[in-house]
Parts: sequence; structure tokens; C-alpha cells
Amino acid sequence: MNLSPMAPVVRTRPATSKDAADPVSKKGATFDLQAKVDAEAEREREVLEQLMLAQLKFEDEIVKKWIEMI
Repeated sequence: MNLSPMAPVVRTRPATSKDAADPVSKKGATFDLQAKVDAEAEREREVLEQLMLAQLKFEDEIVKKWIEMI
């Protein structure tokens, strides 16, 4: 064990069964997990929307070129 003045001292208390049964902690963890899932779904939706808009612009350019050929 290194007790030099440069070594950080980290003190943690051991988890108890009371901590695991704490309903507020469970609700907080559930909320955090749902927030992460929702954020990821929103990012995916935004990427898909950007791809859709790029595809529509591409198709619009193709239609314009077809009209020019007529």
C-alpha cells in the first residue's frame, strides 16, 4: 500500500442492502437509464431525418434533369 503524499486517498463506504432497497435510488437510476435511451433515440431520429432530406434533394435534382431533357 502506497501512502506517499502524492497518492490520492479514496474512501468509499461499502454498499449495504439498505442502499440497494432505497426506492429513491431505484427511481433515479431508472430515470437516468430512460433519459439515456430517449436521447439515443432522438439522435437516431435526427440522423434518419438528415438522410431523408439528403435523399429528397438528390431525387429533386434528378427530376430537374429529366425535365431539362424534355
